[in-house]
Amino acid sequence: MIERKPIVINYRPGQGYWLIGGLVFVVMVSLFSGRYWGSRVFDEQMLEKVSLEVRAAELEAQLTQSNRDLSRIKLSAEVDAVALENTRQEMIGLQRKMYRRGEELKLYQELLQDNNQPKGLSVSDFNLVALDDGRFKYRWVARQKTVKMQTLSIYSHMWVLGTQNGESVSLGLESLDDQVKKQPAKLEFKYFSINQGIVELPEGFEPEQVRVTLRYTWMKEAQSDQKFNWELEE
Repeated sequence: MIERKPIVINYRPGQGYWLIGGLVFVVMVSLFSGRYWGSRVFDEQMLEKVSLEVRAAELEAQLTQSNRDLSRIKLSAEVDAVALENTRQEMIGLQRKMYRRGEELKLYQELLQDNNQPKGLSVSDFNLVALDDGRFKYRWVARQKTVKMQTLSIYSHMWVLGTQNGESVSLGLESLDDQVKKQPAKLEFKYFSINQGIVELPEGFEPEQVRVTLRYTWMKEAQSDQKFNWELEE
């Protein structure tokens, strides 16, 4: 059996004070170190916070400027779109005017070259075109040939002749064309007048002919009464 020897520690009265002092020193060092470290970390975090606030303010200013630039770009794009649409409409209008001028020039040439044109009032160049929606586009030219050519007032009347339910029916243009409110329609021209529109036929109506009459406003009887077959152009 191993014999255990007792350990004897000599007690010194100042030893406890040194121990307490050492502990206090360690605590103070830890306290000041922690305080120093905390102060340093706090200063660094504050600097970072200030830097982030400055950066955030810069980004906010950039965002505001970007939004303003975007608004100006959108406004400019809208203005450009409106200007482009206005230009497109003007071009369409000019094309239509050029087309009408071309038609008028052609009619003037025909009028000068056509020695067989009847004197007084007459209708020429009648045509019909079927539209995709089931309606029909019509066009005809009222002409006059007199010794003294001058601008005169003319009354025109147009009907579509056909059958419905096995009976002959005559339908006035005012019941077929939404743009024509009443007949006779008043025309004023010197050489010719181009007349056109769109008609919608009632269900079950079978068109056969179109009748057009022309008369001077001071006369009761028609000076021109012509019929045209209902033939569609390709």
